[in-house]
Amino acid sequence: MKKIPIYILLSVIALLSVSRPLKAQSSIIQDVDTAYLNKLIATAKTNYPRVKSYQNHIEIAQQNIGKAKASYLDAFTFSYVYQPHSSTIVNTTPGTATTGSNYSYFNGIQVGLFFNLGNYLEKPYASKVAKQELMIANNDRDEYFLTLTTEVKKRYYAYLLGMAALKIQVQAAQDAEEIAKSIRYKFEKGEETYDNYNKAQVSYADHNQTRIQAEAALLTARADLEELLGQPLESIK
Repeated sequence: MKKIPIYILLSVIALLSVSRPLKAQSSIIQDVDTAYLNKLIATAKTNYPRVKSYQNHIEIAQQNIGKAKASYLDAFTFSYVYQPHSSTIVNTTPGTATTGSNYSYFNGIQVGLFFNLGNYLEKPYASKVAKQELMIANNDRDEYFLTLTTEVKKRYYAYLLGMAALKIQVQAAQDAEEIAKSIRYKFEKGEETYDNYNKAQVSYADHNQTRIQAEAALLTARADLEELLGQPLESIK
């Protein structure tokens, strides 16, 4: 019986090992869970520190509006002066020491209310500036929400890609291992050459290394996604 060349055997088996998972994982679109993705986006909007900073800016802007409204009272000034109804006047001039009482229409408590027109006219502008600052703070937060949403989607898709790639590489490594074992068995029985045996071992080592690289890529994609979420993926159901 004529032996099939080892390179043909490896190529066919490698093709089969790759094509099987490819058939089962021909696309990652089917793995996209829109409801789960929306939960991830909502979690990122709640937990990511920069979002909290933008929210703090909004709260400060809201407080500034309240301060601007209350500052209308700054235009008014209240004051009072107390003048006793009688006071003793002591003449300390040498040789003319006398005492007496001083009476005036302005004796008692005098109350004054003052109005600063210039200060009052400035208040509408201060209030308008405070409202514009609130609008800017809201716009900044909404703009960052768009950026954050896009970034969560990108990292989620990268995570799905990493899982799909790992499935392919795991299957390829398993098939390469089976091939290597089969050829090793034949080699030990004297039915295969050392060259073929060596090629099978090298092929298995290459697939195994590729699988490990796929594992690392998946872990990296997951870490990138969880960075935005602020919590592990398992905690988001």
